[in-house]
Amino acid sequence: MSKANFPFIALALGLFLMGILYKTGATQPGAELVLPLLTVLIISEFGFILMAIAVYLGGRTLLHNGFEIITAVVTLVCGMLGVEFMMIGLNHWPGH
Repeated sequence: MSKANFPFIALALGLFLMGILYKTGATQPGAELVLPLLTVLIISEFGFILMAIAVYLGGRTLLHNGFEIITAVVTLVCGMLGVEFMMIGLNHWPGH
């Protein structure tokens, strides 16, 4: 696997993780969680870190190889997913 392919793989994994959080009710504030709180926090933290790395490597690929629309879109979607993972984690943090 080259570093240029990482954002594509990260996007697939990020969508899978977001699907898990969505199906278990973690994306809806005030809803009862199906997963334990620690599991929701770990998934959201891992998803955020994964998306941050994907945005970094995707941006670096765009700068080195020139603008490619598919890489730019994947990098943008990874950035948006990263923000959503961060917001889910912050909303479920105890005491918040």
